[in-house]
Formats: sequence, structure tokens, C-alpha cells
Amino acid sequence: MTKEIIIKPNYVFKDYFRLNLYMIIRKPFVVIIISFTLLIFIFSSLGYLISNNRAYIFNSLKPFYAFSILFPSLIIFRIYRFTKKSLENPKLKENINIKLNNEFIEDNGETFNMKYFWKDIFKIVEKKSWFLIYIDKKFAKVIRKADLKDNQYNELKELFSSLIIKKSLK
Repeated sequence: MTKEIIIKPNYVFKDYFRLNLYMIIRKPFVVIIISFTLLIFIFSSLGYLISNNRAYIFNSLKPFYAFSILFPSLIIFRIYRFTKKSLENPKLKENINIKLNNEFIEDNGETFNMKYFWKDIFKIVEKKSWFLIYIDKKFAKVIRKADLKDNQYNELKELFSSLIIKKSLK
């Protein structure tokens, strides 16, 4: 495939907020904290049901209940602020095109040009609403499926299938 695919991205807050939530929830420390919180909640609920002194158990777990409500709220608020601040970047207001071909993926703007070669890409993951092209283990380029025109989805799938990269396509 020697054809070049050109995508004009739109930066929609709702989609990028969901994406940032997805990326954060996949981090090991968040999974550990959520699992730990659920285990404590389950064991405290069992203790509450079994115990004769229910008022003591409830009072002793008030800080935990406050933590289990405040921690997720804090994470969601931080992701909201991060997404809002990221989308206010002046470079995103430029005329941006994403070009993909057999050798590289390139972001062209009026004041910048970034090129990533496929041999340096970590992996490609397809989700319901977007493609994630991981530049490294922690950073991913996003291609929203809603930004694809006509037959670009099939062309992208064909391109990604032809690459020798770790990928998870639907």
C-alpha cells in the first residue's frame, strides 16, 4: 500500500475526556487502589451484617467511606481539568492533518510537524470509538473513528494489518 491517508482531526472534549479516563483506569496503581477499596468495602459490609455492635463498625469506617467517595471524585475532576487544559492548546486550533503511509505517521500543523516511524511505534489498539497508536508504553496518538471519511476506516485497517507491529484490531 503506497497510498497516503490524510485525516483532519476534530478535538471533541467528550471523546477526549472518555479517552483520558480509559487511559488512567488502565494504570496499575489505580487498579490496585480500586481493588483495595472494593475489598475493604466488601469486608466492612460483611462485618456490619455479622456484628452485634453495628454503630461501632459504621463509625470506625466513616473515614474509609469518605475516601471511597472523594478519591474517585478527585481523579475524575483532575482528568476533567487535564482534558480541558490540553484541548485549550493553541496548536490544536491550527489547521492540522494526520498523514499515514507505509513508513510513518505524521502530524502537520501550521507551526509544527511531527513524524513517527512505524518501526518505532510500540503498538496499535482499536477501540469502539478510536484507534490508539502507542508511541511508547505511556503515550498514545489518537485517531477518532468519527473523523474518518468515506473508505478511510477500511484503508486504515488495511494499513495497520500490513505493519509488523504489535496490534489489537477488531
